[in-house]
Amino acid sequence: MDTHTQASEHPGLPDWLVWPGDDWEHATAQQAGLDTENFQAALDATPVHAADWGGTAPQEHEYGAALIRGGYVVHTWGDATFKCPSASLGKCFTWALVGLATEAGLVDPDAPICATWTGRDELSHPHKHLDQGMHASVTWRQLLQHQGGFVLESGYHWRTRTGFHEELPEGVTWTGDPMADNYAHTPPGATVRYSSGGYWRLGQALTALWADDIKRVIDERLFSHLGIPASRWDWTPGKDVYDDTDWYPDFPGYGEYVDAPYEMAGHVVRGGAGWVVMSPLDLARFGLLVASQGIWQGKRLLGPEWLKGHGGVDIHVVGGDPHTLVAVAKTNVRAFPFGNEIGWQGTFRFPPELIVGPVCA
Repeated sequence: MDTHTQASEHPGLPDWLVWPGDDWEHATAQQAGLDTENFQAALDATPVHAADWGGTAPQEHEYGAALIRGGYVVHTWGDATFKCPSASLGKCFTWALVGLATEAGLVDPDAPICATWTGRDELSHPHKHLDQGMHASVTWRQLLQHQGGFVLESGYHWRTRTGFHEELPEGVTWTGDPMADNYAHTPPGATVRYSSGGYWRLGQALTALWADDIKRVIDERLFSHLGIPASRWDWTPGKDVYDDTDWYPDFPGYGEYVDAPYEMAGHVVRGGAGWVVMSPLDLARFGLLVASQGIWQGKRLLGPEWLKGHGGVDIHVVGGDPHTLVAVAKTNVRAFPFGNEIGWQGTFRFPPELIVGPVCA
């Protein structure tokens, strides 16, 4: 095969699994070991189309999706090379970065973040410093698992007391100042509360930990192995989200909670909370790595505990299923037949009843 390498050398992976080279190879549903009749019925039942969130209003052609099995493209929808900021999807890359740092011996994920970075002289308010108050105990893993005590986001919905923040959880205080209120309101570890604000803080801490642009880190340590060139994707700087009051036109000032620092030691701080710009075909490479549980071309790149999918609201999704070696990826898509359950938990299970055999491409 010109563009693929067989996977059979690694125990636990079937010999029909292959790795994409510069381009993907394609397989029919039958060659991919799928129940062709029921697979087609699933496709026919879901009118995949472009979708927006927050007033972003994509054109009819501005969407794409891909389904992979065993390293082969089985089906695509729309323009599978289409790229746009993908909301919270990039949180799974933030997970991977903490895993890479842990496996490199740079950090203990259960150690307080303040042992690495406190934010003193960088964060805008003393009460946000990570060695102050409840922050002093917050760990990398707690922020990853949305147990850091931060609110969802303290931008538009916080300022207007609408949407996500009409009713504040017990113990959460509110001043109405988006910049001041992005901090741990409740004790870390006490509850699970999905938080983009907490992930933005995590992005800053990871930039300090790596002493580098985290996009460059993940490019060098992960994506270069997957065949995703650094020039083919972007990770939006947090400052761009903060500055663009129409990031989500329906929510003016959405990014007001994305607080300084926006650059650390000369390195831009990327959106740890998300906003990755990558095509479905490249996202599917990450999904295949999730499905292979961290193995790529016979080499373990990262432990499976650090690899998970993610959904950016319900229109941007990446996921991988280790049981069937199916990966899915989509941008700007609703009415998609698979992976709608991924959400922020990251787990994807392709319907096992659609699998009738191995890939025989």
